[in-house]
Amino acid sequence: MSIAITSGRIVSYAWKNFARNAWIGLATVFVLVLALLSVNVLVGVSAMLDRAVTILEDKIDISVYFKNDTPEAVLQQAQFFMAGLPQVREVSLLNSDQALDAFKERHANDPRIMEALAELDQNPLGASLVIRGRKPDDYPFLLEALKNPQFGSAIESKTYDDHAEAIRQVRDIGASARLFGAILIAIFALFSAMIVYNAIRVAIYTQREEIGVMRLVGASSSFVRMPFVVEGLFIAALALVLTAGVVAATIAFLEPRLIPFFDGSDPGLRLFFYGRFWYLLAAEGGTLVVLVTISSWAAVGKYLKR
Repeated sequence: MSIAITSGRIVSYAWKNFARNAWIGLATVFVLVLALLSVNVLVGVSAMLDRAVTILEDKIDISVYFKNDTPEAVLQQAQFFMAGLPQVREVSLLNSDQALDAFKERHANDPRIMEALAELDQNPLGASLVIRGRKPDDYPFLLEALKNPQFGSAIESKTYDDHAEAIRQVRDIGASARLFGAILIAIFALFSAMIVYNAIRVAIYTQREEIGVMRLVGASSSFVRMPFVVEGLFIAALALVLTAGVVAATIAFLEPRLIPFFDGSDPGLRLFFYGRFWYLLAAEGGTLVVLVTISSWAAVGKYLKR
């Protein structure tokens, strides 16, 4: 018997087994979908938390306010020196009017500061530098670098927007979410293996007479096993397709509604999942195939040992 004919019969038997036990198969698919969704929820939450940390890190900066009578040459020297440091990502030089606008925007939610500014007849601020580092750990070094004697005496004040506490909280939440998600995934994986195992056992019970006839006419153990293993693969494939549809619909629904929580920035869900689609499909699909194959093989093996 050729390999093509044998493979065709195995697939045909597998499809008949799936159709005969459709309700059990669909229940198994439902559990597998829940297991896959739990994985994708964990991955999505992790991606959003990483995105939140990135947004917070991008908001960290040092604003350096110079005295009103600071010469332009000193301002340019300060900008050139700070921009040349490898720890600096960006340096912006603002004139006094721009510095005042930036100060008002920074303290827009502080009524006392805004009232004090309104009482002044003239701009109290000189030119300023806005410095953004490459990493949060670079800012202590940058604060020290601003003490350079060539321009340090012209600095009137410095403000350092430090979101370290918020970043730490987000990272702590991420660690807790990953731990909880890992436990949830392990539970779903265990239940999925048990349900696939029992679903195949039920399919074997309904086909026990046919299996007996196959054994009597000399069918090998592998030939008896394979239709049930392929049936399990049918179930896994259907679960993967349904999960992909649910994840895509959820992303389309949630992402626009999450933008306000990310200060108007893109939450990054669509970019993360679509950019890693084939990697996630291979990882989740491969794990599911291994899980289903082992469960199906073990279920049939227990019957064949009788």
